[in-house]
Amino acid sequence: MFILAPLYKWAFAPRASLRDLRILSLWAHFYKVLWRSLSEPKYRAMYPSKITDPPKLHTDLRFVRVKDSWQGAADNCDICKASCCVQLNCPLLAENGRCLGYDSLFFSYFYCGRYPENQSQIDYYKCPKWELNNEA
Repeated sequence: MFILAPLYKWAFAPRASLRDLRILSLWAHFYKVLWRSLSEPKYRAMYPSKITDPPKLHTDLRFVRVKDSWQGAADNCDICKASCCVQLNCPLLAENGRCLGYDSLFFSYFYCGRYPENQSQIDYYKCPKWELNNEA
């Protein structure tokens, strides 16, 4: 596992320095999300995407939009203590509230790059930023 650390860094956290990368925390987090996906049907149903779906780096604004009441920037969730990465205690969340995994294979192919796509995801995390786009 430690021999492949540069590969993990590229795949999971291209914005992190190699010394800041906590590989054991990454693996523990990965298994925690995997376990939640397998053991909680409600959680699994929120993310209908498949590994064969194309990668996404941004929220699809055809489905959701930023609420008028949102006080922060539209392109990040820095000010939110209810963000999904804070709730999940993500090891890729930097001290400044920015994602070290942004623009990585992990981010774009898994749940991070796809959040939110539906109301059940917004409700699960009690997200104050997003709402369904009723114009779609």
